[in-house]
Amino acid sequence: MNRYQGLLLDFYGTLVEEDTEIVAGIARRVAAASPRAPTAAAVGAEWSREFAALCERAHGGRFASQRALELASLRALLGRFECALDPEALSAELFAYWRAPRALPGAAEFVRALRMPVCLVSNIDAGDLAAALASLGWSFERVVTSEGCRAYKPRTEPFEAALARLGLPRDAVLHAGDSLRSDVLGGAAAGIAVAWVNGRGRPLPAGSARPEHVVQSVSALAAVLA
Repeated sequence: MNRYQGLLLDFYGTLVEEDTEIVAGIARRVAAASPRAPTAAAVGAEWSREFAALCERAHGGRFASQRALELASLRALLGRFECALDPEALSAELFAYWRAPRALPGAAEFVRALRMPVCLVSNIDAGDLAAALASLGWSFERVVTSEGCRAYKPRTEPFEAALARLGLPRDAVLHAGDSLRSDVLGGAAAGIAVAWVNGRGRPLPAGSARPEHVVQSVSALAAVLA
């Protein structure tokens, strides 16, 4: 009998393509418009740090939606690089993609074939996730978002909420996701076995929490759950 009786499943980067190219395009526009002449890579790295720091602080009474944090981090970035671009106009393509993402290869087949209890666990806002699922024609009975539990992965609140939705003990559940920080570290902190969906073949950094399984895609995850 398989060890796992239920599955917690990340969404962006695991079932659908991340917004990486759109984010990189915004970073290039900021770099080109800044009088400080930074590289697009430097802008992107600074934006990533700013956004991650805002997410880390946003929990409980200090919670803010991912859209609000994206705009706040972008405004801070534009100020830092002395750039007069409009953050809302810059974000329009990004926000549109969140609501209509592209499925990763094999993800639709994986979703259709799932036969165990599943709960999506995503850092996205509830409305954007609902729109994304509708755009793909997918339906999940159980969904946990950062907005719903007022905390972002890797904090344990989203994982605890998802376990409660499944009604299963944590040692009978597997969490699958692509982010080393949000999914691998977060799942490990919650005492849940993790499958790292490592589609880009990234090395596991020294000292990182170690996932129980490493797969290239959710298609390969099917063998772990069989």
